[in-house]
Amino acid sequence: MDPEIVDLVEGLDNLHGNLNVQARLIGLGRRAVPSLVAFLNGPPSRFPDGRVLAAEALGALRGEEAINGLIAILSANPLSRLSPVLRLSEETVRNAAARELGRIGDRRAVEPLLVALRENHLIGAAEALVAFGEERAIPFLVEGLEDAFKRERLAEAILSFEQAAIPSLLESLQVRHTRAGAELLPSVERRATIFRWLGKLEVDAAVEPIISALDDEHASVRLEAAIAASRVVRDDRVERAIPVLAEGLSHRDFLRRERCCDALNEIGQCRVNAHAKAKGTPC
Repeated sequence: MDPEIVDLVEGLDNLHGNLNVQARLIGLGRRAVPSLVAFLNGPPSRFPDGRVLAAEALGALRGEEAINGLIAILSANPLSRLSPVLRLSEETVRNAAARELGRIGDRRAVEPLLVALRENHLIGAAEALVAFGEERAIPFLVEGLEDAFKRERLAEAILSFEQAAIPSLLESLQVRHTRAGAELLPSVERRATIFRWLGKLEVDAAVEPIISALDDEHASVRLEAAIAASRVVRDDRVERAIPVLAEGLSHRDFLRRERCCDALNEIGQCRVNAHAKAKGTPC
């Protein structure tokens, strides 16, 4: 490695001029890659900004050495051994590396990205695997819905796979993680989230699970199933969702009340349309 480039790379940690340093390094072309790889794969620190810029520079420069360096950081410095602060910082760096791998599109990155998703629910890996169209990621994405901090972004990644995600979503509804006979909160929230997305996808195969979940012991699951029923269930059984939705109208969360109101309106319109069709009159 060129000592002058090594010194320049260290300037990525200077918050006052690091963007200019990044631009200069990209301008140096492949000469800068070895120093950038070494810097990226250095020890964790509380401040991820410099290493994130290094990952972005490697993504811009591309080439086999840059790709290998981006892949390497996905499994460096085992996250389980880090303090919460260092772990968050290291995940930020890895997310940046994963994003660049997704943009480059070299499929050699797929297996390491799958490992990062499976072991650490890495958001960047999830989104990169969506870019690759890698359906093997779906079960790990669904499993990751138990992580409250990453749930919404993982759910968005699942939605990107559309119909291909449905079997894993339906299968996951059968899984309940319990302790002392009681279902754990992350498991409950995973099931509730799945019903929410099954409703958005308007999955016909979800009708029976949705109907069954209207009697679930957990209010959040019942509510999401009831809202999903308003979009998916097209027979008289949809009326079983009405008491659940009516109860939700008094919830302290305004957005939840609004969703319940919309679902009730959807059910009402559905019933009106069905009646008009039966009578042979326009609605």
